[in-house]
Amino acid sequence: MSTVTARYPVATSGGELARRTAGGVLVGVLAALVVSGMATSLGLDLGVTGAQSPFGAIPIVTSTVVAGVGAAVAYAAIVRFTDRPVRNFSALSAAVFVVMLVPVFVIAPSLGLTTVGQGALVVMHVAVAAPLVAFVSGAVRL
Repeated sequence: MSTVTARYPVATSGGELARRTAGGVLVGVLAALVVSGMATSLGLDLGVTGAQSPFGAIPIVTSTVVAGVGAAVAYAAIVRFTDRPVRNFSALSAAVFVVMLVPVFVIAPSLGLTTVGQGALVVMHVAVAAPLVAFVSGAVRL
C-alpha cells in the first residue's frame, strides 16, 4: 500500500485556517496599499478620484478582507469534499481571478477609470490574490 504525502499541509482546524487567512489578508492589504501608494506617488492618471476610487485605503482593506473570507470558506469546502485540496483550490482561485478581472475591463472604464488605472487595478488584484492563495493553501507558513 502506498502513502500519499501532501506537499503543503492541510489546515487541521478552523483556528489554523483563520491564522493562515489572516496572514494572507495582512500581506495582501499591505501589498495592495503599496501598489496604490506607488501609483499615487508617481502621479499616474488613474482616472476616478474621491469616494468612487478603488484606490483608497477603505476599499482596499474591505475588498481584501471579503476576498480572504471567501478564500477561507472555499478552501474549507474543498478540503472537506476533495482528495486534492491544494490543487483544486489553486484551480478555483485561478478561475475566480479571471472572473474578477471582467469588471476591471468591462465596467471600470464607464466609471471613469483610465487604461493606466485598469492596469493598476490588475496589479492590485495580483498583489492580493497571490498571498491569499499562498497563505490559505499552506504554501507559506507564519
